[in-house]
Amino acid sequence: MKSLNIKSMRFSILFSILMTCTQVFTQVEKSETFSRGTTSSAGSTVQTQIDGHNVVVHQTIGQSSIIGSAKSASLSAVQGFIQPFILEKILTPQIPQVLEAKIYPNPFVNNLFLEFDFMPKTNIVVSLFDIMGQVVWSKSYVSTNFITFEPTNLTYGYYFLKVECDAMQRVEKILKSK
Repeated sequence: MKSLNIKSMRFSILFSILMTCTQVFTQVEKSETFSRGTTSSAGSTVQTQIDGHNVVVHQTIGQSSIIGSAKSASLSAVQGFIQPFILEKILTPQIPQVLEAKIYPNPFVNNLFLEFDFMPKTNIVVSLFDIMGQVVWSKSYVSTNFITFEPTNLTYGYYFLKVECDAMQRVEKILKSK
């Protein structure tokens, strides 16, 4: 019976991870506006003030955790599996995500190509982020409509490529392959 519970828990965790990844990658490929989602039985988000500070609390039912908890006289918090929406770390909120550009090949081995149908008026900043939203490579280019770049020191896997120029941005999911 105990091994059945462990298998069930492992399946639930893997299913939740798969659903979250699917949701993030679908949003990157299909949407100009992004929204945050949580896979759980039920939940909510509440904005409140604690000691004069604005606080946002996300809670879910169905995402149990053994990591830890904290309690005070008026508040209790249990650490769980809600992760910040990755694109909140990558996108610049004030810049619209409307930049039209071709980024190829995808997947890539060494070189990537970036092509615009117009001549940008400003420098072009190209950045790569890992799946945790950390910058792993970034470079600025003088205005041109075609760029060849070779991001260095990348392991094989998924990355988010962000391109910024002319007060616009674009984020694409890319795969570094062997």
